[in-house]
Amino acid sequence: MEANLPDTASEAWKLNEAGLSIVPLGSPFEEPPEWFVEDRCAGDRDKAKIEWPKAPRYRWKQYQDEAPADSQIEHWTNLFPHTNWAIITGYGVVVVDADSAEAVAFIENGAITRTPLRAKTSKGKHYYFQVNPDFPIHNSVRKNKIDLRGIGGYVVAPGSTHADGTLYQWETDGYMDIADLHDVPYLSPEDIATINGFNGQATEEKPEGNLGFTTDQYPLPHDGSNLAEGQGRNNAAASMAGQLLRQNYSLREVKAILDRWNQSNTPPLSDAELNTTIASIARTHSNNHPGSSILIEPLPNTRQEFAFSHVKELVKGVKPINWLIKGFLEMDSLSLMFGEPACGKSFSAIDLACCVATGKDWHGKQVKRPGPVFYIAGEGFNGLSRRLMAWQVSHGYNLRNAPIYISQCAASLTDLGNARLVSASIEEIVEETGGVIPSMIVIDTLARNFGPADENATKEMNTFINHIDQLLRAKYSCNVLIVHHTGVGSKDRARGNSALKGALDAEYAVVKSDDEVTITAKKMKDADEPEPVHFLFEPVRLPFMDDDGEPQYSCVLKHYDKQAMGLIKAAEAGKKQAEIQLGDKQKQILRVLRQLTLDAKATLAKSGRDPEKALIEVKGLKEKCVAEGFISVKNWGRTFAALVERDFLHINEPFVALTDKANEVLGY
Repeated sequence: MEANLPDTASEAWKLNEAGLSIVPLGSPFEEPPEWFVEDRCAGDRDKAKIEWPKAPRYRWKQYQDEAPADSQIEHWTNLFPHTNWAIITGYGVVVVDADSAEAVAFIENGAITRTPLRAKTSKGKHYYFQVNPDFPIHNSVRKNKIDLRGIGGYVVAPGSTHADGTLYQWETDGYMDIADLHDVPYLSPEDIATINGFNGQATEEKPEGNLGFTTDQYPLPHDGSNLAEGQGRNNAAASMAGQLLRQNYSLREVKAILDRWNQSNTPPLSDAELNTTIASIARTHSNNHPGSSILIEPLPNTRQEFAFSHVKELVKGVKPINWLIKGFLEMDSLSLMFGEPACGKSFSAIDLACCVATGKDWHGKQVKRPGPVFYIAGEGFNGLSRRLMAWQVSHGYNLRNAPIYISQCAASLTDLGNARLVSASIEEIVEETGGVIPSMIVIDTLARNFGPADENATKEMNTFINHIDQLLRAKYSCNVLIVHHTGVGSKDRARGNSALKGALDAEYAVVKSDDEVTITAKKMKDADEPEPVHFLFEPVRLPFMDDDGEPQYSCVLKHYDKQAMGLIKAAEAGKKQAEIQLGDKQKQILRVLRQLTLDAKATLAKSGRDPEKALIEVKGLKEKCVAEGFISVKNWGRTFAALVERDFLHINEPFVALTDKANEVLGY
């Protein structure tokens, strides 16, 4: 019978590799243990059989803040290769659990933000969202309603089997993969309010203003029109106050705007009534947005006056293009670099940032305005540090004194308050360094720095662009470079609302084909589009070892001329045979990697995914080779490094792949 049981161990490792925290549950294919029957189900064995497949086998609270180590997961998968698994929520993801057909229909009719990552369950669906650090969501369960699975909760993972025999299965949009969790949206406060409305949350559970109106009404938009007595003046005031506070207006500004509106009402609300309304909404806003603050006074110079200039003012001061990188990026401009996951777009952005900060020519193109670079990173800080070190090693520049500043977290730039905080943080460093303003600001990626908003919505994309324009680009007349993903239907355009493309001064597509990365201009607003630029990924050995004494690698982009490269390859063809002589251990490493790759491709194909996305980690290759016994841990590092240096292995940290040269040796 065991041969027919699902191999959930492999599914567990996929979840682990995607960055999720997981723990083993019970299984419908085994009898519930006696302690569970007696202690948890009061001796009711039928109830235990239903509950056991969803019950954790171990205490799991410790994994809310830190995912289990690989060794722990290996121990669990060896013990329970066919068991169900749980994804701990609040760590990386929060999940909306629609437990009925009615709840699923409500969500999929557009009631809340759409997510491309979903899972089918026994009675409904799970909808996966990112954890928003600015808006923590705790576990909230309501029987037969829509549950929120956040801090303190878990959900049954896809690949598991319900007690009734239903298989939990992923349901994703075509471009989505669970490894791309950073692409799923945040769950917004408005989404939570919508879910609460579906659940029929009682009025007494909602905060009440001192005037008896329910403050949950304030998100409903009011257009500021005049109202007479009996037409809901209090609720209109609450609605307007809530809208203004969400846009980060200060209390003084909110009071001034509502005072002007109130004077047009018949009769106006009294000052005491209006002040009480504002205070009540401010209190509710703080409760709904823990950790955020409400400004008392407006920040200086954040709202520009509207004015006209005569044409003579524009034409008399016409100047040549103010290039940041000659022929490629301008100062005082908004630029975009987009591509598929793992295509090299972040490597390209880092390369550009380091050249601007150090003043080094960018692959033959002069950096005209070297200066500070602020890199707003949304993810992968450890990987980012390795890539910066690799650039430093490869180019011989010491970045210790280079004016590059990396953010400590992502920024929700659709939120005015967060955008102001980013601007203020940059300004603080500008003042500390003697007033030297940035030449470049990189936003990597748009998805991770967009916040809890819909990047396909025109209004929200325009908000994102306006905050960047007003608080970053225009403030310093610098270049702002956004790193973004490709669209769902077309890999030839950036994802999201077309308002973004319309606002760009320059747009570049990054495309990876085998080991080649090509950057191609898609838009250049005020200059000729440059010719495509070609690069190769070049592995760089980093100046440190891991705990086992193994060499560490990252990559940089190495520019090359395709025509010149063809001549070089032709000249080197005669030397190829001499170069591909390998020892037995080296050949065996290549054979093992070939087999691991074929196995991974078969697994992906079996699950209906693209087999060409199969990736093998260096760590996994090492463990397999040592396990087969033809090489020892002691000899691994030297032998592996020789294969990399001789171009038989390609490193894209933490992954390794066979090169064409290696495949030729193996006869493929």
